[in-house]
Amino acid sequence: MIAELLSHLLLTTSVLRIVPVDAASLEWAAGIGEPSTLFAIPPRNHFASLPRAADRIVAPKKVDLDSYGIVTNAKSAIVVDATSGAVLFSKRPDDPRAIGSIAKLMAVYTFLAADPVLNTKVTIIADDYVGGGRVYVRFDDPIYLYDVLKAALVGSDNTATKSLARLSGVSDDEFVVKMNENAVALGMTSSYFADLTGVDVHSVSTARDLTKMLAAAESNPTMAGIMPMSSVTIAQASGYGVTIDATNELLQSYLNSNTYHIVAGKTGFIPQAGYCLATAVEHDGHRIRVVVLGSDTSNERFVDAKGLAGWAYKTFSWK
Repeated sequence: MIAELLSHLLLTTSVLRIVPVDAASLEWAAGIGEPSTLFAIPPRNHFASLPRAADRIVAPKKVDLDSYGIVTNAKSAIVVDATSGAVLFSKRPDDPRAIGSIAKLMAVYTFLAADPVLNTKVTIIADDYVGGGRVYVRFDDPIYLYDVLKAALVGSDNTATKSLARLSGVSDDEFVVKMNENAVALGMTSSYFADLTGVDVHSVSTARDLTKMLAAAESNPTMAGIMPMSSVTIAQASGYGVTIDATNELLQSYLNSNTYHIVAGKTGFIPQAGYCLATAVEHDGHRIRVVVLGSDTSNERFVDAKGLAGWAYKTFSWK
């Protein structure tokens, strides 16, 4: 009898090791308590009743299946839906190219990461001077830091941009290291910055990477407030003042009127880069980012950007 009991006990132990059983189920089998619902089979429609995620992101749908974009002479171009990240159009989007003054987006973004006080008065000095382009800010004449940023982003002032390294308390080389660290953090895997202003031909990026730079710039409240300005007026302590017209001519186009809005952008040019533009457009609440690199003329980059934006909104549906 004892041997039989030991045999049953060993058999039970072996089964439990192979197929673990809920303790509550054993209690119920022994007449103690209620049956466990741990292994209960759900109703047939249990999983079917789960709600769809409210925040599910859906890419825009192409409604004109026969349209493949516009003909562009630009070396690289891309159109990206800002919400889903879907690429709506691309032409050699991953070719690294010199980008000229579009590099200023990263310089300003890096400077603002330290959260400087924008209503502080600062001074631009002769050591900040960079040749190429117009210098809007006078030397040794106090000016609000916010106006320096406007000169850099709206007027593409090289000297104002270069001053940001000194005003942040580091050398140009140290500042550029921070710019490249930020590029890595943003996932700009094919970009490298050699200077703050983009006049160095070794400051390179790709059309795809620059959509990431645009997204970061749009997320910064200060940059988001300045980039859509079609003109700005800055004043210095001496009484000197100047009105600066934006280099982004799309701000004067149909893409910035009625239901269309230019929400971000920066131009760039050096001979090795050609004429470049990175911009973000919004229409009926739907935002796209358009990058055109290596156009032959200044006008062509704007014509291509307008054409690509118009094509995207006509060819895709966000409904």
